[in-house]
Parts: sequence; structure tokens; C-alpha cells
Amino acid sequence: MGRAINKTVTIVELIKRRIVGLHQITAIQSTDITDTWEPLEEGLQTLETTRKVSMVTITLSKNELDKTNIG
Repeated sequence: MGRAINKTVTIVELIKRRIVGLHQITAIQSTDITDTWEPLEEGLQTLETTRKVSMVTITLSKNELDKTNIG
């Protein structure tokens, strides 16, 4: 998720070079992650932030994958 997308794509490309004939489906998505911080001092409110994080799912297979999938 997030910053790991670049590393994921690099690793997949290395695998595809080593194993010839692989089929690939790639899906790009995003998800919301909520971080909550509890105060260290009494009388303060709990802080919540929500952020969108991008993620990629790459499926590799030696068998032919679904051709109707856009990825």
C-alpha cells in the first residue's frame, strides 16, 4: 500500500523476466485508513485522522487468466 507500489511493480517485473510466459492481471484501488491518537494529558480530546492510501494487486499465473478483465 502507498509507498510500496513502486517496489511491488519492480519485483513483479523481475519475476516476469525470470519466468517466461507468465500472464498478469493488475488492479489499482484505494482504501481509507483511520489513525487514532489518545491524549497523554487528561482533558484533551482524542484525535482522529482519515487518509486515502493507494494499493495495487498484481496476479501472476502460468495459466491463461480471464481475458475479459481489464487489468
